Order: sequence, then C-alpha cells, then structure tokens
Amino acid sequence: MTKKYQVYTFRPTFREGMGSMGDDELKLMDEVVRIYKQGHPILFKEYVHRNQWNYFIENTKGIAGEVELEGPLPDDWAVDSQKHIRIFNRCVHTNTKEVLGRKAQLPFLGYKRDAKLLDKHFITTYGWQREHERECVMQVLERLQILKDSIYSRPDADSNLQENVNIDYIFPIRNDNVKYKNIEGTDQKLDKETFLRHQHLTLPVLYEAAKRVHCWVVLDDFPLNDDLNGTPAEKFLWPVFFGIPFIYVGSRNQMDVLRSWGFEPNDPYRNSVRGVAEQMLWLRSIFDDPKLAQEWQDSQGELIIKNRKALEKLPDMIYEKDSIGFGYPETISTD
Repeated sequence: MTKKYQVYTFRPTFREGMGSMGDDELKLMDEVVRIYKQGHPILFKEYVHRNQWNYFIENTKGIAGEVELEGPLPDDWAVDSQKHIRIFNRCVHTNTKEVLGRKAQLPFLGYKRDAKLLDKHFITTYGWQREHERECVMQVLERLQILKDSIYSRPDADSNLQENVNIDYIFPIRNDNVKYKNIEGTDQKLDKETFLRHQHLTLPVLYEAAKRVHCWVVLDDFPLNDDLNGTPAEKFLWPVFFGIPFIYVGSRNQMDVLRSWGFEPNDPYRNSVRGVAEQMLWLRSIFDDPKLAQEWQDSQGELIIKNRKALEKLPDMIYEKDSIGFGYPETISTD
C-alpha cells in the first residue's frame, strides 16, 4: 500500500514574514510536527526556511521517519540521523520533460545569433506570485530604469509588500507606482493555473520574445535569500532550452544546485541586489555597442551548447540522483 505524504507549501503568506516564526507560522509548523509524530511521511513542498527546519528538527529529535524536500539542505543546517531525507525537485523534473518534448516546435536558437537583430537588452519574468525578495530586485531595476529597453513581466502592487521595499542605504529605491506588466504587453493577467500548468500557451510567447533580446535574466523565486534551502524553480529552463545567454538572480544555495546539475550562467553570478544592478548596467553598455554586442554573443556559444546538453540529461539526473528508494508517493495538498 502506497503511503500518503502530507504536503506543506511554504510561501510568504505569514503575516510576520517567512521564517519569523510568528503565530500563524508556528501553528503550521506545529501541525507538521504532529503529523510526523503520527508516523506519516512529510513533504515540504517548494521552499523551507532555516528557522522552520530548525523548529521541525528540534521538536522531532530522535524520531525516525521520512521527509521529502524539493531542494538540498545547506551544509550548516541541523540534521537528524533518524530521518530518511529525500531530495526531489518535482517542479524542475516535470517542466524539463515538458519543454524537451517541444523541441520540434521550438527549434534551438543558440548556434549563431546576429546582434543586429536584437532590439531589446533583457527579458525577465516575475510571474504572478508577489514576494519581498523579487519585489526588491524588480523595484531597483525599475527605479534605475535598467529595464527601460527590455521585455519583462511583473505583478501589480500589494500594499503590505510595498511598505517594506526600501533597501538602499543612501536613498530609498522604491516605486510607489507599481503597475502590472506582462510579456505580451497587454492587460491580460495570467493566473497561477495558466502560468504553471499550461506551458503550451506560455512557451511560444516566451520563445518569440527571446528572439529579440541579448540576454535572459532568470529572476528566481526568493532571490538572494540564503536562509532558504536550495530550490531552483523552472525559470532557468527557458533560456537554456531556447539557446539564449542568461544571468542568474537567485540565492547561493540555488546557484549551487544549478551547478551540481551542470549549468552555468553566461556572466558571473552576483549575490546582492546592487551587484545584479551593476552587472546589468555593464551588460547594457556592451549591448549598446554593435561590435561589442556581436563579440559577446559569439563568445557565449560554447556555454549555451554546454548548458543545453546538461538540460537533455537533467530529468534522468534528478531522478537517479535524488529519488532512489522512494518511488512516487501519492500526495495530499493542504494548500
């Protein structure tokens, strides 16, 4: 008989903020502990904060059981030898197989790119889910007009979120006029179901936009938050599959996972909002010079092909490396 996993999705819906261990977060964690103590395997879906994990370990110390995570634990996080921990990134595994199944419809673009045909600096997707980390990055890029000649998406304003997006030590980098924006340039808002479940609708739009840009900016979930386990989302798949140079805006833990899978961004990883802004301004100066822009594109070919080869192997790598011995349990979602 297949065991049923209890699924807990940790998104920043807690009033006091993710990892602050306020009343609502403690209530959820106490439920996780209670279910685990009853002998049920636990699946921590998506992201786990260091404080959440410490609370779980401290309150289940010495109790044997099964735990599944979607990203590995950083080396300095507490562990318990009684727990059988499985790491399996279902999101990336599923989406990689889906994009690779569309090779015939969306041919690889990366063999030789003509910079004269590229009229936009960057493309980046923020998606439908607002979160403090991505909002900080996006507001800096908007405030400094780094994206004025780019294609990007972002959700509209959230009053609670906007109150906490002053991050610069000289002056507040804040946009009080946040407006919804999608890749297509229309007012149509994509919901979670459309954006995540129907890539046959979103992939062609992204593919056509990719033909116009010099570089993709992979703005991952909870970027630059090193207090979360390393769980890359599916966003890096798109430039790698299309054959477009990309830079990566994520945490160190997420970057470590990508490298373990064989991927490397086309410009060195930066670990701060300011570093990302400076990186993109530097790249813009290259893209605005026709000669340098073509030389930059030409120099990326080998890495683009290397990343694509890593993508072809990724589904088997994730399964063989991370899921041996567990199989595919039936799941119950508490969302």
